[in-house]
Amino acid sequence: MVKSGYLDSGKEADLTIQKMIRKKFGSIEGQLTKGVHSLEKDVTRLLKKLEKKENEVKRLKDKMASSLVKNFKKKVKKAKKTVRKHVPGLG
Repeated sequence: MVKSGYLDSGKEADLTIQKMIRKKFGSIEGQLTKGVHSLEKDVTRLLKKLEKKENEVKRLKDKMASSLVKNFKKKVKKAKKTVRKHVPGLG
């Protein structure tokens, strides 16, 4: 009978250890879950910022290209005027 009492206390100790381990794993899992959610939010926020910057770059490129085309058209128009003045037979 002494042996069975000894075994029972051993089983109780094992159960206690298992509970402690489960509790530790649960708390660690909770911390990891919070960390993952935080990282997901950060990534989402950074992606939004990146999209805004890409749109801004695209807009600036379009604006620059548009202004270059306008300047080119102006130069062509001026060149045509100059040619007409100097060579009346063409204009």
